[in-house]
Amino acid sequence: MSTWTIVPIRGLVTGKSRLAALLTEEERLSLNADLFERALAAVVAMDGSAARCIVASAGADALDLARRRGAVALEEAPDTGLNAALDAARQSALARGAEALLVVAADLPAINGAALARLRAAVPPGAAAVVADKTDTGTNALLLPARAALDFAFGAGSLARHRDALAGLGIAVQVWRDADLALDIDTPEDYLAWRAGEASTGRRGAA
Repeated sequence: MSTWTIVPIRGLVTGKSRLAALLTEEERLSLNADLFERALAAVVAMDGSAARCIVASAGADALDLARRRGAVALEEAPDTGLNAALDAARQSALARGAEALLVVAADLPAINGAALARLRAAVPPGAAAVVADKTDTGTNALLLPARAALDFAFGAGSLARHRDALAGLGIAVQVWRDADLALDIDTPEDYLAWRAGEASTGRRGAA
């Protein structure tokens, strides 16, 4: 089965504005680039390359990085919302022969290829999975049939919306929980918790 991965990202300079009280613009740029690189590296580790990965962004910096890593760069207008950008990326993937889609957030610091491979192996063809965030209410990734008529609904409380919508389409869906995919960096509290965890394990991240 041909699975295409979609990684949406606002941009390296513009992303993570909610961390402005903690980080300078340069530090936020470094953080965004690091997290985005981790997402792309995980895709490459899972698939062997980024050739079947579409990066949807309005940021020229993110698109340039995507091209350098071998991904398909899909430019969006600055005012395109996340869900509309995902729908455009789905159409692009379908045009390239996608049978399944894996949508992955670009701000998961613990993401790795093994975690994505576990997810893909656990979901039978034609079925779907909603990957829970740390609060068990948000969506950090989605795996679904490419032609599923799902209206993407990312935002607060999206896990239940995605799960119920997929079930309503008659698609077998599971909620997938994986520690490597649960943590996302949205708020200052997320960032501080992540850095504290990095320090306690002796790992080093950006910013």
